[in-house]
Amino acid sequence: MPPFLTIRLLTVAALLAASLHAQTHRVAAPENVTRSVGVYEWTGDLAKPTAARLVPVSLFIDGAFQQGGTYYARPIPLALLNGNIYSLEKAGVAEGTVTLDYARHLQATASDNASDPLAADANTTGLGWFGYGTFAALPAPRKVSALHASANIQTIVSSKDDSNKDNDRPTFANKKSDDTKTSGSSKKSEPSASVTPIASDDDPDRPHLSKAPSATSSTPAGTPDPSSTPTEPTDSRTTTTTKDPADDNDRPTLRHRDPKQAAADRKVRSQSSVSATPGSLNDDPDRPNMRRGRAAGIGGAPAPQLTGIPATLHQIVAISDPTTREPHPFARDWATPTERADVLAKLEVIARQQLALYARNNGAGPSTTTTPTSKPVSRPVSKPSKRPAPAARGLVLPHPPAVPTGVLTGEDLTPYTLSYGGLPTFVYTASSPPPAGSLTLPERYITLVAQQLPSGELQLAFATVTDAAHLDRTPWFRLVDAVDPNAEHRASLLFELRGHSSRQFALYRVLSAKAEQQFTTEPIQ
Repeated sequence: MPPFLTIRLLTVAALLAASLHAQTHRVAAPENVTRSVGVYEWTGDLAKPTAARLVPVSLFIDGAFQQGGTYYARPIPLALLNGNIYSLEKAGVAEGTVTLDYARHLQATASDNASDPLAADANTTGLGWFGYGTFAALPAPRKVSALHASANIQTIVSSKDDSNKDNDRPTFANKKSDDTKTSGSSKKSEPSASVTPIASDDDPDRPHLSKAPSATSSTPAGTPDPSSTPTEPTDSRTTTTTKDPADDNDRPTLRHRDPKQAAADRKVRSQSSVSATPGSLNDDPDRPNMRRGRAAGIGGAPAPQLTGIPATLHQIVAISDPTTREPHPFARDWATPTERADVLAKLEVIARQQLALYARNNGAGPSTTTTPTSKPVSRPVSKPSKRPAPAARGLVLPHPPAVPTGVLTGEDLTPYTLSYGGLPTFVYTASSPPPAGSLTLPERYITLVAQQLPSGELQLAFATVTDAAHLDRTPWFRLVDAVDPNAEHRASLLFELRGHSSRQFALYRVLSAKAEQQFTTEPIQ
């Protein structure tokens, strides 16, 4: 191969390598997130609960969701290990912590299910894993004193201002030359350190360099000796004396140990027992002692175990994450004083529509609102009703003349902002008791999730209706809170799916006005 061709190939290869190196950039490895989500349930006061427990929900590890109550149960699930610290959060804001002390795997025997004919043949029914720990409130924030304006206004004054000149202020100036030197002297003086004479009007407390006087010296105290080397600054008005170190009683000395005492010390150290010397700290009755266990009044004790589902049950989201992350609140404030009333009125209309459709689909027929009177009221058939139809209020129903029951109790409306710049999300829950004297229509429960579009309209993302007689077929969706299950600064809605004899927890992600199920736990209790 010709030499010039080889040189050209090497040049092209070098240019290609340089271009590839310039285009290559380092990509940071994705964060390995390990995050456990649970539900802390208690009765009474949160700081001092009468009974409490932690229900594990999900464990996000290795980029996937796992069952928090069963993952890596060897023998205790990873999410319920002793010492795990869970942060109790309300819409992303911490309310306290719970440190797990122990975990239990509860099971129900066949005698507990004797009243249920479907479970009579089963020996055991798993209730699931639960954790129990100690609650600790967050430390109170430090009080920062308010800043106040200073009474003395600071001003900058020029040093050339004679009216504000301070005679005692130090200034930089050249020292005067020695007046003892005479001009025209032919004798050359030997190089030595010259000392500036001290004026009589100088500061009398100014330290001077002088030699410590000896016993045989006739030089008066405080007079500098030019032939000696200055040692240390002393006061010209006092006499400095040198003290013999041997005369100091407190001066430490080095001496040999007594062989008999050393042998006695070795004998004491070789013995297994420990004896207190007279006058030791062990004789102090107020000296604190270290012992195993939790001291009374320090850190508290774990709350008693909570069993069943009492009527006064409280729930809050619990998160355990080994990495300390910045808090991200998901709660949303109402924009105007009337916004909540407007949103509630719109969701009530949608709720009544959903209840009417559920009643028709389950064979109960359309229910109407009636007013009890002492005598029945007879109306002509040909006379039309003056009550406006639901279609006139903007609803579209299969049977417009029917008016659904308008009784809604236990209403709760919670606003969220599930992500940065996301649409306002509203979660509405309510119940509808059966009409008076109705035997075919039990109490119904409804849950709605809607998002507000930029135009101001509400777009329904999720709706579920069930009744007390069909909870095993369609569970009751009870909102727990909004939670970030995988630490991506986007919250999901955590619901408790409660049935007759069991319940589950589910995470729903709301995107583009559509709720999608993200994770569901196994049935417990």
